[in-house]
Amino acid sequence: MAGVSSGNASADKDAKSVQRKKTSGFWERKIGGRRGEISVSKDGKIVYVHNWVDINELSDKRTIKAEKIIFCKDAGIIVDYDDETLYHSRLWSAPRIMELEVEEGNPFLYEKDGMLIQRAGVGLDNDHVMEQETLLLCNPGKKGMIKVPKSVQIIDNCAFLGCSLITSVFLPASVETVGNAAFGKMQSCVSIQADEDNQYYDSRDGVLYGKALGAREYPHIAAYPAGKKDAVYEKAPEYIEEIQEGAFFGAGHLREVYLPSRVRFIRDAAFQKCKNLRKVAVKNKKRISVVEGDVFEDCPRLKEWVKEKGKL
Repeated sequence: MAGVSSGNASADKDAKSVQRKKTSGFWERKIGGRRGEISVSKDGKIVYVHNWVDINELSDKRTIKAEKIIFCKDAGIIVDYDDETLYHSRLWSAPRIMELEVEEGNPFLYEKDGMLIQRAGVGLDNDHVMEQETLLLCNPGKKGMIKVPKSVQIIDNCAFLGCSLITSVFLPASVETVGNAAFGKMQSCVSIQADEDNQYYDSRDGVLYGKALGAREYPHIAAYPAGKKDAVYEKAPEYIEEIQEGAFFGAGHLREVYLPSRVRFIRDAAFQKCKNLRKVAVKNKKRISVVEGDVFEDCPRLKEWVKEKGKL
């Protein structure tokens, strides 16, 4: 899965190296080595995407100064959901990007209000078709309130992760799946709202909750806005049974979290990079059956937390 920079240059370099190797292996394994590429203008300010490119290869050491990405007419995006990587921004080596553009006539992608979206029913080949319209990523320079287009059905893993200038997000009724850490480390975001007609998600006090429909088997906390100022979170509905992967990722103001008694599963990286988090407690610890790896990674102040089998 994904992650932002750890602040350790050596560690980040190693992580990127591992990721590139895995990505390369994916192409060789799945599509016989056929692949697209990115190129960069002489001044380093524009990135061009040609043909089908893995989503993790949209930025590299050449794109540090880039301000715009142009997806050419033949450009498409491959996402390898079997690849295990760190949670990170999709454009982690292109932090200055302010604009995304998709050339007219591209049958695979379109851009809307700073969001890159892959159309439903298209893909590199029959093995890599996205059956539903998927929001892949957002321009990291996007500011203020953002509304996901009404045709989008899936918000991909890490799609908005690290978009630190967005203040709120509104999901239309069409959204059926919110990916892992999709809204992680959005330091200015205080609210993630779902349309009242959405059958899969609802919101309370700016926190996004998912129902036991679609891709998730249990009612769950899907996303907590990382910019929310509350130091204590204790308002989760009692029916919640699962904390989604990366749900609280980068929530820097949280100090204490109290989870309801029906919680059974705390997924990978659920509280990763919550720098001020000191305590995570569950009302009925005996119900906890799964606490996955890296749940509390990079939570340096944590003193009391849910361990294996719910023991504190």
